[in-house]
Parts: sequence; C-alpha cells; structure tokens
Amino acid sequence: MKRILLIIDPQNSFCDPTGELFVEGASRDMERLTDFIEMNGDAFSRVVVTLDSHNRMHIAHPAWWQDRSGNPPAPFTVITADAVKNGEWKAANAEDQGWSQTYMEACDTHVIWPPHCLLGTWGHGVYHPLDTILSRWANRHTDLVMLPKGASRYTEHFSIFRPKVEREGDPASVFHRSLLDDLSGFDEIYVAGEASSHCVADSVRDLVSARPDLAPRVVLLTDAMSPVAGFKHLSDTFFTDMAAAGVRTAATSEDIE
Repeated sequence: MKRILLIIDPQNSFCDPTGELFVEGASRDMERLTDFIEMNGDAFSRVVVTLDSHNRMHIAHPAWWQDRSGNPPAPFTVITADAVKNGEWKAANAEDQGWSQTYMEACDTHVIWPPHCLLGTWGHGVYHPLDTILSRWANRHTDLVMLPKGASRYTEHFSIFRPKVEREGDPASVFHRSLLDDLSGFDEIYVAGEASSHCVADSVRDLVSARPDLAPRVVLLTDAMSPVAGFKHLSDTFFTDMAAAGVRTAATSEDIE
C-alpha cells in the first residue's frame, strides 16, 4: 500500500506556546505526531509539509487596514463588507482600496489575525521536535516535500489548494492542481496539522470537493490537530461533514499495519 502523510502548517507561529497565533493544544498535537512518525515512518512513501508563508503587509494582517482615524484594527477584529462599504474600514494603501472592496464583497466577513508565519522569521519555521523527526525521516526516505502557501498578499489562503478569493493575474492565487494530482496517486492520505477549524478544514474540504472519489482514502489524525480558540464549532462541523463524505479518522497511537 502506498501512503502519504500530509502535514498542514506545523509552524512555530501556530504550534509554539509563544507563537503569534498559538493554537491551544497544538504543541501537544505535534508531539503526538512526532511519536507517530517515529513509530510509523516506514509506512509512508512521501511526506508533504505545507508552510503558511506571509509578508507583513497582507490583507489578513492589521497593517493592511485603517479606520476613519487612521488606526489599524486590533488582531481578531472582524471586518464586514458593509463596514468597508460605509468607510468604517479602508485599505491603508489607497491603491489597494478597489481590490479590498471586491475582496470583502466576496467574503462578506473577514478576521484580522496577528502577523504570523512571516517569511524569514522564527514563526515561519517548523515546530521542534517535529522538525527533527522530519529531518531524520528524510535522511532515510528522501521524499520530503516542503510546500509554501499564502504568498499572495491580496487574499486569505487557509486551504492548501486555493485562496479564499482568486485574483485575476495573480499566479499565487490559483487552484493547486498539481498537488491534487500528486495526492491521487496514493492509496491512503493521512492528514495532520493546524488548525482543524481553518487550514486543515478548508484543505480537506477542497480535496473532497474536487475529487469525491478520494474521500475514502483520507485519514484524519484527529489528535494531531486542534481548532483556533473561539472556532471549535467550525472544527466540529468539519469532522461531521467529512465523516458523511466517507473520510476516515484515526489516532496517532494506532499502528499502521
């Protein structure tokens, strides 16, 4: 049997307790995942690690926006399309205002996050000790793929396959067809990472939506993912919907035969 392990955004910003956007439970998730790879690493032909990758000036970060007084929004502010339409919030850079309005019309609501997973910073790196076990795995098996996502500053990019809103002419905001094609070549697709409410959820939803026939091949390691605080309902709905689609679940303590 040919298996792949897909680890979504296991980065310091999310997984270290001092990270800018720490997901409660993520450090323990990654410790369990590390043990899982130690125990079952030989069962996988390939490991793919996605990396949330942002610049500080990004539509999901405070620096992009300002209120009528010129102040940026605090992290976790929810901006609505109506608030942008009536001038309560606008793009800090006037040249970005047109796109910001288009984006908000497509999204309706938009959460502002603390700047996180910034390229070239500690937060962008893979959480230790997971990084150590992945290096050891790669030395033995070689097929470790590190896959950045979120390079476009113009759109949120939870899913590993597509941005929240596609922007014409932006090569960083198109559907990642080649990754989908790669995954379809495996008999089992194990999934772990952060967060079960956002990036994991949107990624697996997109996978199953694009290729419903792959759903029975997907195995969610449910104790190697956690939701962002305040968004557990999204995680719960995700698990329910994926079970209905035929996606399986497992625990990291289970041996792969």
